[in-house]
Amino acid sequence: MKTIPPACPEPEVGPKYWRSLDQVADSPEFRQWLEREFPQGASEFTDGQSRRHFVKIMSASFLLAGLGMTGCRRPEEHLMPFSKMPENYTHGGVKYFATARPTRGSAVPLLAKSNDGRPTKLEANPEHPLGNCGTDAITQASILDLYDPDRAMAVSEGAAVKTVEQLAQAEKKFSANGGEGLCFLTERSSSPSRARLQQVIAKKYPKARWFVHEPVDFAIHQKAASLAFNASLKPEFKLSNAKRILSLDCDFMGEEDGHVAIREFA
Repeated sequence: MKTIPPACPEPEVGPKYWRSLDQVADSPEFRQWLEREFPQGASEFTDGQSRRHFVKIMSASFLLAGLGMTGCRRPEEHLMPFSKMPENYTHGGVKYFATARPTRGSAVPLLAKSNDGRPTKLEANPEHPLGNCGTDAITQASILDLYDPDRAMAVSEGAAVKTVEQLAQAEKKFSANGGEGLCFLTERSSSPSRARLQQVIAKKYPKARWFVHEPVDFAIHQKAASLAFNASLKPEFKLSNAKRILSLDCDFMGEEDGHVAIREFA
């Protein structure tokens, strides 16, 4: 409850300032506004509405707004302690671990920075022989795939999302006929995890087929080098030794051949 502060017993010294011209004129409207801004006790509004009624209306509006926005609240999360504390783990500490990002024909050696189990930054692994090549923009942005809200969260057919019961029925069907009619269409990759998964699928569904398709032939450099030297060769560019670089329809700084040469070019 606001009250008017008592008057200062000391004499006023120095320049005097006003909030507005109405305060200088000391008009009745300004006096009324001043009294309502700092009311004595719980004075009533002069427009026919009581302060208690106004507070009740505002409380009801906030309550209804809260009921209507329950779906927009942050979901409840329960923090559970470790049943077995990991070795050398400190809450809030930063950990680094070696990893790699597979490309079409090779992999980029990386050193990942992790905060409480969540990777937050990727850099080249300095202890790897190819770590001196640095990282490209695609590698730096690849960590955002872990937190992409639009990533695939369920199996769908067209616009319809498959339920667990439908997936179980499909699994029984393919298990009965050995995977006949089951096909996989993927891009080229050197990931050993995907190769291991492909072996597991081929063992469980021997009649399933696996297709690898690329819209662009990225093996053109290897074909050209093999024809030029009459041997199966893959060219490796040493950009640090080049004085001039002529690029004709070749993204040598990107993912065209799977070789990261950012640091060599710089």
